[in-house]
Amino acid sequence: MTTTDPRIRQLAEARHRNAEENTSAPRAWNDLIETERNRLLWDAEQWLRAAVAAGIAPPTERPTDKHMAVYVDDEGFLYSEYPTVPESDSILRLVWAADMCDSKREMEDQGAEFHLIGWST
Repeated sequence: MTTTDPRIRQLAEARHRNAEENTSAPRAWNDLIETERNRLLWDAEQWLRAAVAAGIAPPTERPTDKHMAVYVDDEGFLYSEYPTVPESDSILRLVWAADMCDSKREMEDQGAEFHLIGWST
């Protein structure tokens, strides 16, 4: 696991928000001093490493070339990577109706958040 895994920062920021929610003057993530942020990031990396080892969080790395990443967005919709030639960052919303493929990067640029939840074959 590497510190580039976005889930590490997501976990650290969520832990910070949870700790600050009942305080009279909650501090924003960016208002923390660097040592506090680094401690939270280190803790989050250890939690994520343990969750992956326990099988309750998917690994960051693709298990095989035949596996496609599965994501959930901030509204609860499921997406899967969609292989294209030439290769692109296309994702496919997993629906029972018509298939529709969109650029993950463009959707993120418009504010959508995706969370890796597993891998499919």
